[in-house]
Amino acid sequence: MTMTRRSRAGLLALFIAAAAAVTFIASERGGGPAEAQKLGISGTWERTPDDWFGEDPDNPVLPGGKIDLKEPFLSEYETLKKKQAEANEAGTPLATTSSKCLPEGMPTLMAALFPIEIIHNNRQVVVLGEYLQQVRRILLTEPMPSKDKLEATFQGQSRGRWEGDTLVVETQGIRPEARLYDVPHGKDMKITERIRLKDPDHLENQIVIEDPEVLNAPYRFTFEYKRSDYRIQEYVCENNQIVIDSEGKTALRRN
Repeated sequence: MTMTRRSRAGLLALFIAAAAAVTFIASERGGGPAEAQKLGISGTWERTPDDWFGEDPDNPVLPGGKIDLKEPFLSEYETLKKKQAEANEAGTPLATTSSKCLPEGMPTLMAALFPIEIIHNNRQVVVLGEYLQQVRRILLTEPMPSKDKLEATFQGQSRGRWEGDTLVVETQGIRPEARLYDVPHGKDMKITERIRLKDPDHLENQIVIEDPEVLNAPYRFTFEYKRSDYRIQEYVCENNQIVIDSEGKTALRRN
């Protein structure tokens, strides 16, 4: 079928109108192409590739390879992993934050074991986690509290700024129970993220963890996400059937 001059003109007008709309939205929010990139981080995201966790989804691999831990933290971590393996083999796995119905916290929330949703405006970026309906707020217009006023929480205190099309976020004040795959951390741990769109359907989060008390060197890794049409659901831990004994081993409740 041959496209007529009129139909070509109509398509061109439609394209110009759409481009103008995007430009208008960006200009209204105070930017241009970089601002359009910022708008694109909104939506629901899932980790990619699909086998990112390794061979066992219940025991994901560390995203940046082996962590260079100082003593005594290295020995404590290795002892814990050995106990976990023995307990799993015996069919009585050790209690985890999940079995205790505790939030994943940072940075595990961003690992997207469950899908995450990002919503933002010019004051904050909000990350919603499906598991236990977690909420993380990245404030864009407020400074980080001083250490003496930094209340420790599972998600920590996050402050962000835009550098072009990249959202740079610093997070501090994370509770000790919030661990990345069981790795311990100190009270002064700092997480820096650089979040940007690689293309309209793929998001990248470059992460650096600095923790002089626990780490010999900063730990670096990247989380990759793909855009999803999944709708975040309510996840409540009210029907937890797991009981925990005095040794921290778990079993299903017998009614």
